[in-house]
Amino acid sequence: MYQLQKYRTRASRHQCPKCGDPHSFTYYLDEDGQPIDPTCGRCDHESSCGYHYPPSEYYRDHQGEKPMKNFVPKMQAPAMPPKPLCTIPFKYVRQSASYNSHFVLFLCGLFDRYTLESPTISRLGELYAIGATQDKDIIFWQIDINGKVRTGKIMKYGADGHRIKYGNGVNWVHAKMKKDGLLPDDWELTQCLFGEHLLNLSMNRNKVVAIVESEKSALIGAACFPQYVWLATGGKSQLSSDKMKVLYGRTVIMFPDVDGYNEWQDRAKQFTFCKVTVSDVLQRNATEEERAAKIDIADWLIRQLRDGRPTPQPTEEYQWLFGEKPKTDLELMIEEHPVIQHLIDDLGLVPDD
Repeated sequence: MYQLQKYRTRASRHQCPKCGDPHSFTYYLDEDGQPIDPTCGRCDHESSCGYHYPPSEYYRDHQGEKPMKNFVPKMQAPAMPPKPLCTIPFKYVRQSASYNSHFVLFLCGLFDRYTLESPTISRLGELYAIGATQDKDIIFWQIDINGKVRTGKIMKYGADGHRIKYGNGVNWVHAKMKKDGLLPDDWELTQCLFGEHLLNLSMNRNKVVAIVESEKSALIGAACFPQYVWLATGGKSQLSSDKMKVLYGRTVIMFPDVDGYNEWQDRAKQFTFCKVTVSDVLQRNATEEERAAKIDIADWLIRQLRDGRPTPQPTEEYQWLFGEKPKTDLELMIEEHPVIQHLIDDLGLVPDD
């Protein structure tokens, strides 16, 4: 019944009640598409602020009160019919293609002894259309399942593979193009999963899909485990049904950051259109220091690689990462109807592999 206000322009983001940022807060909308209250919403700054006041908590705290429907958010636009999907010409992806970024150089040191002429880097670059700016920032292109370019996320990394968060640490290709007059002012962003275009490759049709938060984690996961299709949401709060619907009928394993496990467990219940498992590998293995640092699966894999632990092959060995194999249709059915297991045992049936 309630949903977060969709991003249209910067003016559709509001001042956060907690951190005070003027353009980081997203309102929750009611069934009529109206904001419930100026305090009811989520801040985009998940790590530094983390403010989130959902409708369930708002109405619990304001029982018997009427929601504040008389406030008018700044720049609140009237409801408009949906616009055609805005995309970016693919030529800009080709023009940006480069391994000359600080992050790719970090990957070279991690996997291939600082050489760009390596099968790992070539494979990642070709699959994910990796780009770079003149300042050696990496460009993570968002290309949807139909091959349409939604945008590119420009990110600064240091030589150690960690993000540079101060200053202009994150930028967007569409924002720069609008500023340079290469896109119209009314161009609107609709994001997709990073790596989504890989789902349509024939070699990936039957592969298990691994979902992570960051683009960095997707690349490192794909380097270690090419037998899975690694996609990224772009952030903890970016895991949504709108993005996940491209995974209809797929087997999916989600790898939340260590501080996002409970939230992704709750959200996974919405994705009834695919078979979802939420990995608890970080919950089981992260140290107290790593929990305090809010590590993600990339941090944990990097530690394994630097400790000299061999990368598992697509056999039973992969369980040290995934915790358990994705459940089969039969296993899921037995969970729902335990009597089926008794019938199998009584009849001496053997599952057909």
